[in-house]
Amino acid sequence: MFCTKCGKELSDDASVCMGCGCLVETEPQSTAPKELDPLVIKLSEKIKTNAIIWMVIGGVQIVTGAFFIVGILNILSAINDLKYSKSVLEDPSGIVSRFEPLTMPIIALAYNVLFGGVIGVAGSIYYFVGIRNFVMENRTLFEKYGN
Repeated sequence: MFCTKCGKELSDDASVCMGCGCLVETEPQSTAPKELDPLVIKLSEKIKTNAIIWMVIGGVQIVTGAFFIVGILNILSAINDLKYSKSVLEDPSGIVSRFEPLTMPIIALAYNVLFGGVIGVAGSIYYFVGIRNFVMENRTLFEKYGN
């Protein structure tokens, strides 16, 4: 056994660490990883797919030159989605409150329709159909994580 505070080796019958004086925990802590909810894993995968779609769309928009600024915005959005696809696995709280509002997705759709060409609509469609609908259909299950 080792002290959880300072790392010093402890005798099997120690109740106090001789290195730092902290009380020794008597119950061993579980080292088994927390089991992830399959719905949260599926949502994470959908968000990652969304990020890839927006990365491709943004890349095409930048390469064509006509939609450079919108392409940059779409790539930045994709990077945020990639980060969230990882963080939602660690902390799934707030899923419903993140995906329920329609304001930002509609703004993204609008600027892609107006300034980003038809290709930008594909990412918005996937978001609405693939991700938002998935969250809303499983709303009560995601709400158990809180907001």
